[in-house]
Amino acid sequence: SKRASERLLESSTKYLEEKLELTVNREKSRTVSVFAIRNFKFLGFALGRNGNGIYVRVHPKSWKKFKSRLKELSSRKSVQSIKPSLEKIRVYARGWLNYYGIASMKNNMEDINGWLYHRIRMCIWKQWKLPRTKKRNLIKMGVHEYYANMAANCRRGHWYCANLTTVKKAMTK
Repeated sequence: SKRASERLLESSTKYLEEKLELTVNREKSRTVSVFAIRNFKFLGFALGRNGNGIYVRVHPKSWKKFKSRLKELSSRKSVQSIKPSLEKIRVYARGWLNYYGIASMKNNMEDINGWLYHRIRMCIWKQWKLPRTKKRNLIKMGVHEYYANMAANCRRGHWYCANLTTVKKAMTK
């Protein structure tokens, strides 16, 4: 098996260098068993084997980078108007999803989606600044005056307030 993997490496290197005219770093190039390493990382993907066969997932480090970049794009400090931020997020997320489209990631995407909606609500909540502005805007969005007043005068942080039922019902997708 080791001999076969060495032959494969040699023929691959030859193809890359002669046909595609690429330079292969022989010190870094090696063959490894994808199944010997749990969550084998290759170009941002996690490859491995489970009961159903071979799986391709997004590597945990790639998820971390994705969420970190979304956090930068929706920074409370830099967001004056939410629309340009939403456009940047949309462009970045579309590119990311196109790249990782072959991987299975349904549950992770639902988590990221929920977190991102929460974060966007938080940015909007912070922009409104004053309790009277918050109350007025919530009423415009169809919230009863009593509940709008309760939410607007909440003295907890922006993250907490953005997850209040009243605010979530007012700021729909």
